Amino acid sequence: MLTPSTHYPWLASAGKIGNLPIKNRIVMPAMGTVMASTNGEASDHLIAYYAERARGGAGLIITEIVSVEYILGKAVAVQLRADHDEFISGLGRLARAVKKHGTRIFAQLHHAGNQSNTRLTGGKQIVAPSAVVNQVIGEEPHPLTIEEVNELVHKFIQAAVRCQTAGFDGVQLHGAHGYLIGQFISPHSNRRTDEYGGSLDNRLRFVTNIIQGIKEACGDEYPVVVRFSADEFTEGGVKLEEGIQIAKKLEQAGSNALDVSCGTYESMQSLLEPISYEQGWRTYLAESIKKEVNIPVITVGVIRQPTFAEQVLADGKADYIAVGRGMISDPEWPNKALEGRDREIVPCISCLYCIDTIFSGNNIACAVNPHTARELEFAHYPEDGAGRKIVIVGGGPAGITAALVLKRRGFEPIIYEKNYELGGELIRGCVPPHKEQIRWYKDYLNNQVEMNDIEVRRNTEATPEIVHLDDPYAVIVAIGAHPYVPESFIGKDIITAEQLLDQCVSVDEGQKVLVVGAGLTGCETAEMLAIRGAHVTIIEMCSQIAPEANVINRIGAMERLHETGVEISTSSRLVAINNGVVETVNTDTDHSQTFEADMIVFALGLQAPAEKLQQWQSNFRRLVVIGDALSPRRVAQAVREGFDTGYTLI
Repeated sequence: MLTPSTHYPWLASAGKIGNLPIKNRIVMPAMGTVMASTNGEASDHLIAYYAERARGGAGLIITEIVSVEYILGKAVAVQLRADHDEFISGLGRLARAVKKHGTRIFAQLHHAGNQSNTRLTGGKQIVAPSAVVNQVIGEEPHPLTIEEVNELVHKFIQAAVRCQTAGFDGVQLHGAHGYLIGQFISPHSNRRTDEYGGSLDNRLRFVTNIIQGIKEACGDEYPVVVRFSADEFTEGGVKLEEGIQIAKKLEQAGSNALDVSCGTYESMQSLLEPISYEQGWRTYLAESIKKEVNIPVITVGVIRQPTFAEQVLADGKADYIAVGRGMISDPEWPNKALEGRDREIVPCISCLYCIDTIFSGNNIACAVNPHTARELEFAHYPEDGAGRKIVIVGGGPAGITAALVLKRRGFEPIIYEKNYELGGELIRGCVPPHKEQIRWYKDYLNNQVEMNDIEVRRNTEATPEIVHLDDPYAVIVAIGAHPYVPESFIGKDIITAEQLLDQCVSVDEGQKVLVVGAGLTGCETAEMLAIRGAHVTIIEMCSQIAPEANVINRIGAMERLHETGVEISTSSRLVAINNGVVETVNTDTDHSQTFEADMIVFALGLQAPAEKLQQWQSNFRRLVVIGDALSPRRVAQAVREGFDTGYTLI
């Protein structure tokens, strides 16, 4: 076997933070999980989650936020704590579970400041350096007194001592993304006139006092890393020029490495990027910092592919690569990369489903990795298939995922696919702009089918009669859904977004196109048509576009539609279509409006194929319906249903 360094020598090379050896250059950065126990202790599920990622080969894992002041410092409903000695034991179990795999672990010490809210603090007023209202939170904070500031410095130091006692290899201070340390640093949020405000040195005093205090309490050899926003992308906030000065001063204060990030809640797209952002777009920030300091620099931000990560290191833009969401989708990203198994990496598709689950108060979940945060539930796969045949009708993500799990259990799955290419809705999902990650995932699934030697009968539309000939032990129906067109418009001169995405219909430059429906499919179709030169208008019955979408992706879609000149008419209910003239009624005012169009595109979502399902259900006793055939939803639900069905089928 080739040695790891043969494939990606820069990623595989050992490094140091302070005097602490790190086995490779791959860092799993801090990401929330909402998997701690309700009182903030490291739960068994959380420990299993981190242990699996350590087993996957990361050189360094930086935990999710660890609270130094649990009530006023909270950012989510449930998070880890290091504000009391009673949490040392649980933190110790977490540290040992990670370190036994040769992976280093740092705790990210955190206080939310004005990016908390009274719902999280039990009604207590949130705190901040100054009484500046965060526009996302909308609550006025209590400006901290000097005594309160000094007490918080002490709490950060004591939390670091507890983490050291628990066996952590170091700590990271979360000074990025607009949290309390960052609020002191930023002129946007720090309006103080005392020793903690005004000049840059004063604004940095809070964090430098923490660094120096940790060094005194834990020893100068104990690594301290600071994560900070080199550019906040907010009016009056930190810009890169000042970010470089901040980096220099943090080095002087004793920081052993710098984790260079960006943004705050008020510039959310820069820290939780939608799918349209280019791979590694933030690396220029780390590169600018690295030129000016002599300590290691960690870069982060939509870094998905080992080839890209390797080039960043080779070009000298950073010393370490943080692979965040990529290690949610595949804990083995490091091992697979260093062993040259790139095709086996489960790619993050930037859908932000992980963020949706956390924002809703649930523990983290991944659209393309249904095992994420369920490591204890599915620790062992039963090997009880005994070669029995399972027919899977439909080769989309639900069907393929079921087939892969069943194969692992020892069944012999057979996939029937009416088209030649596998992928289902993913095939259409690749077509609009900025959807390269969807193609990566489609290709990954196809590769997995090939590597696991799963039988596929392509260009074959299965029927109950055909499938009966296989004498299957069970049948899984994953035939997807069909475009929804209201009965009153069937037969009208319309096409569906799906027909466009299947490239069955072309559009000419200058054509007037009306898109009916502003879900994500409608928005992406409209953007695609506008880029191709059409004059596009969207009508949507709801008051906003893409109401079902993640808020960050919705904002991104709106910005791109504006940039491409797409006109949007919300609160518009479709009434009639006559010879290319579309009549609508405003649902708020009852005002009528007409639109002339050369092409009318319906993007009203999908509908489960009820009649086809009845045929299958009446023919097989052991039958399961999954994915869009059951109910049209997102990739996440299709993949999870495929996984769960494959795992539990008896």
